[in-house]
Amino acid sequence: MSTVKPLRQWKWGVLPSYNGFKHDERVRGWQLVRWFEDNGWLSPAATCCITGSNEHVSRHSEDYSRLAPYPLCQSVHLALHRRFKHPDAWRRIVNRYSLTGDEWFARLSLCPVDLASQLRAKYGAEIADVFRNAPIPEGVAIPFHQIYREPTSRAATAFPTTSRKEL
Repeated sequence: MSTVKPLRQWKWGVLPSYNGFKHDERVRGWQLVRWFEDNGWLSPAATCCITGSNEHVSRHSEDYSRLAPYPLCQSVHLALHRRFKHPDAWRRIVNRYSLTGDEWFARLSLCPVDLASQLRAKYGAEIADVFRNAPIPEGVAIPFHQIYREPTSRAATAFPTTSRKEL
């Protein structure tokens, strides 16, 4: 069995809340996606799922409680995050690329939503523990000591140091 690559460490500033998910939850979602890509369990983002472009493609998550990121080109990704302040630019993208209006991106709200609170109310606070909910390959141990914790509130984001099998 090959060696599992470590989790990447966050080296940038604080992310704003998105869909009710806080900075630390978003960073852990980023870590999980990159860990899956780095270890070959998820193909690298290559083609924008909206435009078909293969230029500057990265992953975007709407829901940080599960591993379900969308590959998006940089221009669409930026427009998606700016849609609350610049809805017309987002509408132009939706109008250009939506075929039925039922696509995930066509159904995004132009007003901020708090998906995280809805999920917490329905499933409990641990819903945003993306590592607990991830489809970790059999025999792979999650490197809990590498999971991002906010420096100022370590206790609030503490993770167990047990293996996944004990969860």
